[in-house]
Amino acid sequence: MNREVMDTLDHRHLNKEIAEFAHQNPTTENLAVYVWQRLEPKLQLAKLHRVRLYENHDLFVDCYGEP
Repeated sequence: MNREVMDTLDHRHLNKEIAEFAHQNPTTENLAVYVWQRLEPKLQLAKLHRVRLYENHDLFVDCYGEP
C-alpha cells in the first residue's frame, strides 16, 4: 500500500504529476479505481475485495474492480 499508493500520491499535484490524471479528473471515484489498479495486480496470495476511499467520515466511495 505504501509503495504502490501512498508514496506515489502523497503530496503530489495529481493532474500534473500522475500520468493517469493528466486528462482525467482525480475525483474520489477515479482515485479509488486508480488504487484498485495499482494494488490488485500485486497481490499473489490474497484477493482484493474492495477499495474504500473516504472524503470525510460519512462520504466515501467503494470500488470492487468493475470496469
